[in-house]
Amino acid sequence: MIAVPVMIVSAKTVQAILPILLLAAIAGAIARRRQALLRPRTNLVALSLFGFLLYAGLSALWAPDPQAAILIVLMAALVAAGSLVLAELLSTERFEDALHMGEGLWIGLLVGLLYTVVEIASGQAIKMWVYNGLALGPDMLEPARYFTWENGRIVAIHPDDLTRNVVPIPLLIWPALMAATLLRERTWRRLVCAALVLLGTAAILLGTSETAKLAWLLGFLTFAVARYSERIAQYAVSLVWIVACLGAVPLVRLVHALDLQNADWLQLSAQLRITLWNEIARLVSNAPVFGVGADMTYYIRPHMQEAPAAAPGWIGFPITHPHNVYLQTWYELGFVGAALLMAFGLLVLRQIGQLGPCGRPYALALFAAAAVQIAFSYNLWQIWFMCLFSFAAAMYCLGENLSEHHGAPPH
Repeated sequence: MIAVPVMIVSAKTVQAILPILLLAAIAGAIARRRQALLRPRTNLVALSLFGFLLYAGLSALWAPDPQAAILIVLMAALVAAGSLVLAELLSTERFEDALHMGEGLWIGLLVGLLYTVVEIASGQAIKMWVYNGLALGPDMLEPARYFTWENGRIVAIHPDDLTRNVVPIPLLIWPALMAATLLRERTWRRLVCAALVLLGTAAILLGTSETAKLAWLLGFLTFAVARYSERIAQYAVSLVWIVACLGAVPLVRLVHALDLQNADWLQLSAQLRITLWNEIARLVSNAPVFGVGADMTYYIRPHMQEAPAAAPGWIGFPITHPHNVYLQTWYELGFVGAALLMAFGLLVLRQIGQLGPCGRPYALALFAAAAVQIAFSYNLWQIWFMCLFSFAAAMYCLGENLSEHHGAPPH
């Protein structure tokens, strides 16, 4: 209940929240002599995940900076192992305790959503009040371009400073709704679910993250299709996943060939992404099978050879990551990495198909939202980003535990 709003206030705190929650869950398991659950299940999903990470670690053999590659992959492996243990503990937690955790999840999300809506509507008045109260100076806040100062005090903060606030929302909404549907009183159940959806929609639409908006929309679209026909939803999400994993490079090249990077109806950020993606797609041919090594985009930092007509000053700008995990996988890990990523996703979808009938639409919606998030934002190897998806998956396991013990919750 505390962790979720803190995560929404500052998404990067999830890299501290996840291990704290894991340690608490492990301590609880040991105290109740449930140590056997500390060994995560060895299933195809887990094996495929660690197969992907093992190959990423092996890419250090040909990476320009082997130490950097192996260190970040080891960190990713720790996050993956910890999340699998946490998911196992939450999925087998006693119903009474899991119910309280679920309540904490949806209450915490409501608080975080309310904070975000108030901040956006007030021009981030809460944040300005806190920063000015702590007497923080320009040298302590980044990026500096987001803050306007007068007489040593912040008088305005750019809306883009809230972009990360909404990143967790399209992911956490699904396990939160699963938990909220278990409220006994039908009136309260409807009110809480409506509040989650309405406040979430307001926070997403009022925010500046176009990726979050798309993830929110496609998550709800997938949920609606799955409620109509789970088979159609499963096939559609699987097909899109295959195309995204294997077709990222030709799709980017096609979009660039259509000159969409100069389309007036697209935002400048979208135009820049298309140009940036094309630069990375063009470089994939240098090492198409095995890639240049995990996280080596940050090390190599290829420079943009062109820029949209609306922003010519971006020529020569160094690229630290392509803002597209599918494309980043192709560049850094080649076809082998892309194939392993595709296999992992398909096995996750296969596992979703084996869940209880209540949980499947929520799981498909969460998968779709996550697939969108990684298509347009951030770096595959950013620790907070990995922890965010791990946290969302663990919260889904909590929701699935509740639905299994309680039976199919009412809708």
